[in-house]
Amino acid sequence: MDEGRNMILLFPSLVHLKTDEDKANFKPRCHMFYGQRVMDIPDGLPKWSGLNDSSDLIEDSPPDLVREHERKREAERKEKFDKGENK
Repeated sequence: MDEGRNMILLFPSLVHLKTDEDKANFKPRCHMFYGQRVMDIPDGLPKWSGLNDSSDLIEDSPPDLVREHERKREAERKEKFDKGENK
């Protein structure tokens, strides 16, 4: 676990997910530190030059759509947390 960043790095093959919803929760949402990449990944996901939201979007990232998506996702997360559904 990375302290305070709600981020973990692990090998997907070590995680056994039972439902499609669980699998969807583990789908990648962005690339971080893309400026230091060793290969291009043309997958349409937002690419951040450093940490997401505290760095610049680069390459094929549509900035307005990405920021709106992240705002919506954070609002949904906060709503679940406020309702006590953050299990």
